[in-house]
Amino acid sequence: MSWLGLFLLVAFLVVALGANVLAPFDPILPVDAINIPPWTEMPIPRNESYTAWMGNWSAVASGQQVDGIGMNSTSPGDVEELLSFPLDVKRDAVVSVAIQVLILGNGTAPGQFLAVEASKDSGVTWFPPRQVRTVDRFENIDLTGLTAWHASDLTRTALRIRIAHGSDAGIGNLTVDYLGATAEWKSYWHLMGSDAIGRDVFSRVLYGTRTSLIIMIIAVSTAFIVGFPIGLYSGYRGGNFDKTLVLVMDSLYSFPGLLFAGLIAVLLGKGVLNIALAITVIYIPLYFRVTRSQVLSVREELYVEAARALGAKRIHIIWRYVALNVIIAVPVIFSLSAADAILTAAGLSYLGLGLSGDLPDWGLDLSAGAIQIDNGIWWASFFPGLAIVLLTIGLSFLGEGLNDIINPLLKKERS
Repeated sequence: MSWLGLFLLVAFLVVALGANVLAPFDPILPVDAINIPPWTEMPIPRNESYTAWMGNWSAVASGQQVDGIGMNSTSPGDVEELLSFPLDVKRDAVVSVAIQVLILGNGTAPGQFLAVEASKDSGVTWFPPRQVRTVDRFENIDLTGLTAWHASDLTRTALRIRIAHGSDAGIGNLTVDYLGATAEWKSYWHLMGSDAIGRDVFSRVLYGTRTSLIIMIIAVSTAFIVGFPIGLYSGYRGGNFDKTLVLVMDSLYSFPGLLFAGLIAVLLGKGVLNIALAITVIYIPLYFRVTRSQVLSVREELYVEAARALGAKRIHIIWRYVALNVIIAVPVIFSLSAADAILTAAGLSYLGLGLSGDLPDWGLDLSAGAIQIDNGIWWASFFPGLAIVLLTIGLSFLGEGLNDIINPLLKKERS
């Protein structure tokens, strides 16, 4: 059992240290379309209208949606350049590119038509114009075969569409109800899928390992540094000083851990260090109680009595004779409290009291993904939750194994 726990802990430590190398994507920035399932390469269709324009057409903003109004031109030869299409193509695996146009019949005179041309280099060069004469029906102008399309050709700055008012019957009205660019591209292959923002779940789980281990190490180490010496001194000295400390520590220990840590987190604020310190407070009484209980028996041993009889100073006896015989019980408590610290940190983030923003964190991702489970999007919360379970089990197994090694009598009883 201890070997399995040690293996899991070492594996998570390797992941935390090597997250920069192991993670295939940036854990904070959106790298793909949203909610892509694990082990899948999906076709991603996009249809977006322009968000900027320049030219001499009127009511150009009305051509951004199908609403029966549209942008208008009354003079043949009027030109409008449409810019900034938010297609947001993430990968150079473009399957198709097209322009969709809808000319409004009741706002267009007979003999009027639309000439459409596109550019993929910010207007430096243009593809040959296409004429659109159909009214009240979407016309799809396929651009796929004109060139080899890349993601860089479909950015807001690169892709431009220019329309011109053409006429076979002189002056007349021409109304375009909608004009948009469409693109379809294949997503990346994701081991654990993508989340509701388009971030790679696998990369966030890897970096979240680092976040969780940092919080755990700070919290448990600080609790040990504070609780162990206080427990040593209090247990050895005894008297009213010991009774007062026991009363204080028992009062702190009586609070539910997550609730107490949440209260402190509210006072300290969010952040890795603040959350670690908030968790530290709930484990100081644990180290104090365990250390003190060991000291109460060790201080009555003959070697301690002999050192005291020889005139050794109290501080010398505590650190030379008592501490070295008490600290053997600490590794078990350290590993078990570390497992609980992982759960507490994840719980605080899940409740919105821990970390915030885009920082990779298992609790945050578990909370964000939980609201999508009813929609069949299970992976965004499953994999962070699985990581929490595995690390917690590993630390618990390690603690139980150390307990069997340190307490051979208990091991014999169990066998």
